[in-house]
Amino acid sequence: MIRPLIAKELRDQRPFLWLSVFFLAVEVITSLWTEPLGFSPYAQTFVERFKVGGDLSTMTFVLAFALGTGLLVREQDDRTLEFLDALPTSRGMLFSVKLGVALGLVLLYPLGLTAWTLVEHGLSRTSLDASLHVDLLVVGSVLRIIQALAVLALALALAPLRRLSWTALAVLMLALSLWQDRVPWLAALNPLQLTAPEFEGTRWPWPVEAMAVQLGASGVLLFIALAQFLGLGQRRLGALLRWLQQSWMSGVVSLGTLGLFIAVLARVLGPPPGGADGGAADERPRVRFPTSTVAQAATRYYRFTYPAELRHRAGPLVDAADGVHEQVRQFLGESPGALIHADLGGSAAHTGGTAYWNTLRMDLAGASDAERASAVLGHETTHVLAHRLVGVASVPKLSRMKLLSEGLATYVETRFFSPERTSDYQLIAAAARARREVKIEELLDPERLAADRDADWVYPLGRAFVDALVRRHGEGAPARVLAAIGREGAPEGLDGALAWQDAFQTAGIDLSQVFDDMFAALDAQVAAQRTLLDSLPRPRGVVERQDGRVAIRARLDKPLPSGWRVVCRFRRTERAESYELDGPYAGEGPHWREATDISEGRIWYQLGIQGPESLILYEPWTLVRVK
Repeated sequence: MIRPLIAKELRDQRPFLWLSVFFLAVEVITSLWTEPLGFSPYAQTFVERFKVGGDLSTMTFVLAFALGTGLLVREQDDRTLEFLDALPTSRGMLFSVKLGVALGLVLLYPLGLTAWTLVEHGLSRTSLDASLHVDLLVVGSVLRIIQALAVLALALALAPLRRLSWTALAVLMLALSLWQDRVPWLAALNPLQLTAPEFEGTRWPWPVEAMAVQLGASGVLLFIALAQFLGLGQRRLGALLRWLQQSWMSGVVSLGTLGLFIAVLARVLGPPPGGADGGAADERPRVRFPTSTVAQAATRYYRFTYPAELRHRAGPLVDAADGVHEQVRQFLGESPGALIHADLGGSAAHTGGTAYWNTLRMDLAGASDAERASAVLGHETTHVLAHRLVGVASVPKLSRMKLLSEGLATYVETRFFSPERTSDYQLIAAAARARREVKIEELLDPERLAADRDADWVYPLGRAFVDALVRRHGEGAPARVLAAIGREGAPEGLDGALAWQDAFQTAGIDLSQVFDDMFAALDAQVAAQRTLLDSLPRPRGVVERQDGRVAIRARLDKPLPSGWRVVCRFRRTERAESYELDGPYAGEGPHWREATDISEGRIWYQLGIQGPESLILYEPWTLVRVK
């Protein structure tokens, strides 16, 4: 019997189904119209779509309340309730089916937009923040479900008031707005507050108390609605409604409802009490963000977006861009494709640029000169064209092969656009080899490399690997490997060494021979730079304590060469992402950690020495227990 009831409710609630689909389509089309696909990571969309006064929360509230106010009383008004009573089912079951279908239709819009947010981030994420952060969306989605249930429960409880239910809603909203200033805990009764993101670092903890309040209030309201649906108190309620629905009351109720909602909007959107009239000044901190005019430029291969104040810096890069693209394209043997969308306004933390599927970002303001900007553009363009060679479905596989992906981009950058930086990368790679810290199993596992040593080793060591690959198998070898990675019918589920072996064997290349050539070249570099390598000190950390704080101070086994300095950085966990790292901080220290910086009584730190060209040679990560 449940299946026919569900089918009936879907037919009855079909207008709200189409409304949800319409609102979802409008949101998706608007986002595509205002921002190119691949330029909308969570940093741009997440808070906006979950905040209290956002369009998503507001429209979810309106949809749920409008649907709920007519959900039960429609059966009484259309005189179909007696027919339903004759069926082999109960009013309690009918109530449950109506509530379940209504909740599903209301959630189609917010949860659909949440799924679209995940798609946008999936196409916009970079190699430095490859995680989809599904845990954040799970928390937000569960809170959205509780929010929709709370609004539906309120609408069902007020539904017997018919059109007066909106008046009652306005009265409740205004009362809550007025009283929560005096009794702050009343804010927990506002279902819109439930989905406001409250982060602890990069984690969104479950608001257990607010969830309990909303679920408890929803339970009470649903009990009231069920009691009314079962016919309890119907006579008294009917008498009250007949009095309120007299002709002279119609205009009063309409004007009163309008006035109440105007008062609510004025209360919510207006200035805080005591503003600029000399009353009590608002002591809350105000944050103002600087605004910048955006400029655009288009070439044969790129569409650039950049801050207008950087026009004088963007000009030389725009002029050189097509030449950069042509150089990379010819090396990889890729045919011209779609325009690359290039945002020059900034990049992820600790990076000069990031790239993903026909899009790239660059920190133009951080580039030292036009030549450096062109080199970064060449590096990121290599990533974009490599993604095209493997195909969109195989991009995640290539992203996990960081030694190849970043090594290829660094090889192209240093060979064609900034050859003067080759020696700097060779020095870092040679130092790692001299310390016997270059291990194949770590190079093939980027997570292990980042956890034990330095995730950025994929740049100098990857460049050495690609150089060995090109020297033995020619300039077409990288493109052959990329084609093998993205070929149709490639085995699925391969990772680590198995994925590498599959790609290189398919390309007809002996992977072990390439590594042998790479190690031979590194040994030659070690011999050529032995004097400098022997002069580099190895810093060791010493723990210091003072007033409940903990510090790391560097101790050197020999003096630093001229132009070099000690640096130190920290992380909270062994698997912290690159953007979560704190530092690097210059100097031997002490580098202090407050109690809030210490996770579970442990400090992860990494010391290193930085050369004149800003490349850093890090020691392995060290764990210190301080409690």
